[in-house]
Amino acid sequence: MKKTFKKIAAVIVTLGLAIIISACTTDSDSQKKPISYEEKSYAINADEVTQISLSAKGRTVEVIESTDNKIHIKYFESDKEFYEVNVTDENELVMKLATDKNWKDYVGLDTDKAHRTVQIAVPSGISSGVNILTSKGSIVLSDVNIGGSVEATTSDGIIKMTNVTVNNNLKLVTKNDDIVLSKVSAVGTIDAVISNGNIKVAKIAVDEALKLTTKNGHITGTIVGSYDVFSISSSASKGDNNLPENKKSGDKTLNVSTNNGDINLEFVD
Repeated sequence: MKKTFKKIAAVIVTLGLAIIISACTTDSDSQKKPISYEEKSYAINADEVTQISLSAKGRTVEVIESTDNKIHIKYFESDKEFYEVNVTDENELVMKLATDKNWKDYVGLDTDKAHRTVQIAVPSGISSGVNILTSKGSIVLSDVNIGGSVEATTSDGIIKMTNVTVNNNLKLVTKNDDIVLSKVSAVGTIDAVISNGNIKVAKIAVDEALKLTTKNGHITGTIVGSYDVFSISSSASKGDNNLPENKKSGDKTLNVSTNNGDINLEFVD
């Protein structure tokens, strides 16, 4: 009886493996057919928008300066992946990635990264805010001046900002990669949070508060302003720290915390 049961079980397992292999083989054949992506663009006058919101999983997002007074967006679509773009009654420009994929479409490697980039160009000093949500992709802002608040969230991707001015608050969240800020300033607060990655800053400036938090990573770099203008709260669990744990005097707030990492921040003019 036991031998018969084992034989039946072996047959069932063999049939199951055959079905899976057949499905994967069939899908692998379909993967050999190149997916056709078409480059598309969208433009709107900047003064018609009060908020830009992008939600796109698996995409790298670049924000650069526009050469005119319009918001320009460049992106790629296929018959399986496309974007819904509209402006709400509240003047929010909403762009969301939609997909018509089934599970077979995810089998195999997608090595073409060019179509996985969304580029947003905004005029210098644009009054609207920017909210970017992605995953498994980087968020890169360079040479822009944004009047509203900026929020950027990703995972398994770097957040990199260079020569960026935010005339409100800036919030950054990622994991399993780094946050790198160079010559970034905010009139309000900068709040950067990361898990399993480092925060690297160079000449970062705030008018109100700077909060840097990481787990399993280091926090290093330079902050614009003198030591005396900041009230400081810092903690480096299982790591070295060159800041005082508690300094009460100062018009601005600096809050720095890391778990299993070092803190090494300097104040510069």
